[in-house]
Amino acid sequence: MTTWSNLVAVAAGGACGAVARYGITLTAIAIPGSSAMVGTTIANVIGCAAIGGLAEYCAASAAISPAALLGLRVGFLGALTTFSTFAAESIFLADEQRWLAASVYVAANLFLGWAALLGTLVLVKGWMA
Repeated sequence: MTTWSNLVAVAAGGACGAVARYGITLTAIAIPGSSAMVGTTIANVIGCAAIGGLAEYCAASAAISPAALLGLRVGFLGALTTFSTFAAESIFLADEQRWLAASVYVAANLFLGWAALLGTLVLVKGWMA
């Protein structure tokens, strides 16, 4: 059953995650030769690493309350990362017939996301052992 405290946790986490993502994007576009797509990739990789570490930590410890976990996983990480932006940016590249750039963008997000998640799972598992 959803409680007000769970809704507040998700809303607060979501607000923080959205601001973090915006900051990552602003930082990425400030780098000469960069773009918002770099910010999306960075946010997605950070989010994958964080959810991997969080999942492994929660599997080994009950230190995080259910409401806090909702705030972190659904709220913060849900707002930080976004599949819809990733999908739209890859389609925009394809619409411009920038096939190589679109392919590299899709592959980089998938590979780096998987690698970040797996690496963090292994790292946290080692810490928790």
